[in-house]
Amino acid sequence: MKRLTDVAFWDEKWWKDSRPQRLRLYRDLDFETIRLLRDWGGTKGRRVLEIGAGGSRVLPYLGRRFGCEVFGSDFSPRGCRLLRANLALQRVGGGVVCEDLFQSSLPPGSFDLVFSSGLIEHFDDTRSVIAEHVRLVKPGGRLVVIVPNLQGVQGKIWKMLAPPLWSAHRVFGPDDLAAALNSLGLAEVRSGYVGSFFIYIGRSAEWSTVKAWPELAQLLVHGSVRLMNASVSLGFRLSPLRPHTRALSPAFYGAGVKRQA
Repeated sequence: MKRLTDVAFWDEKWWKDSRPQRLRLYRDLDFETIRLLRDWGGTKGRRVLEIGAGGSRVLPYLGRRFGCEVFGSDFSPRGCRLLRANLALQRVGGGVVCEDLFQSSLPPGSFDLVFSSGLIEHFDDTRSVIAEHVRLVKPGGRLVVIVPNLQGVQGKIWKMLAPPLWSAHRVFGPDDLAAALNSLGLAEVRSGYVGSFFIYIGRSAEWSTVKAWPELAQLLVHGSVRLMNASVSLGFRLSPLRPHTRALSPAFYGAGVKRQA
């Protein structure tokens, strides 16, 4: 199995300048992610594990808002430090394990809910990665996997403006994810899109095309996109219409239940 990223990608490029943050539920994707996890078992007293949890804002929220017993694992030391800081910011106790998923010290079958967001697409063999998720779920427990939707508008933008970032992702869709979950023996498998709209254009080194623009153009585009995201997200929060589509949704998910032995 081939990794499409390494520790340096996360420590030096992704988490380097990040600071502790709270979850922002005015963002459409954040709101829909919490609703999805709540509906799939993220409730009081449940043991919840996020795999690839470096810098997670979702895990502390689940601990504070729903009273879950939360744990996070990640192979990025800087990402783990940021997760601990985010937990402290929310005054939530939680376990943080800095290790490789494929050499996990966590006991198998020990969590009521296991989830990841933005992880499995960084491997060329996604089924093997999902199998490691399933191993950690209790019989009768739930699995939720959330993946960036790169088959829509966001993917086209990344491919055009951020080729290095695009190459760090495997592109597939919710039907492929559901097929993998079914092949691993999960029951009650569902899949679909998450969120109505979100576009991201960055200014880091991976955005090689953007970095070639004049500084003023970079600032204007970056600022305009952030303003558009905030306006559209607010509109969806105030509207009963929340379309989740292949073209515009920022992510998709697959979920299932681990069968009893």
